[in-house]
Amino acid sequence: MSQQPTPEAKADFNALLEFLMPFAEQMLKKHGEFFPFGAAVTTAGEVTAQAAYDGNETPESAEVVAALTQGFQASAKAGEVRATGICYDGRITQENGKKTDAIIMSLEHVSGCATRTYVPYSKGFFGGYRFGALVAGLDDPKIFVAG
Repeated sequence: MSQQPTPEAKADFNALLEFLMPFAEQMLKKHGEFFPFGAAVTTAGEVTAQAAYDGNETPESAEVVAALTQGFQASAKAGEVRATGICYDGRITQENGKKTDAIIMSLEHVSGCATRTYVPYSKGFFGGYRFGALVAGLDDPKIFVAG
């Protein structure tokens, strides 16, 4: 299991969240869904967008997440990135046991901290979206792992 975020990890996670969330919200409002996408913080501190596309117009989300993960693992191994985030549309079970749609973000830092962060959402009767509070919990590292 991951460790608590360092101040550096928190700063990089915030930069990733500020990049990922607005785009996810924009895609939901415009298209009602979105394909998984990612962002990374380079070792120089720049946030860069990441996508995985193999020519398939309707890829399975799990395949896109796997491709993003592999790409980030290669970048991490090469020492090019210090934090990564993969964002996807999914469903979560809330504390009250109800399932709801959510924007889910898997964030990871070179320090060994990994979090699963999500923002529940619902679509209103007139097409608008309501977004809930951001919730974060520790997760198992998948990008910055030895080997």
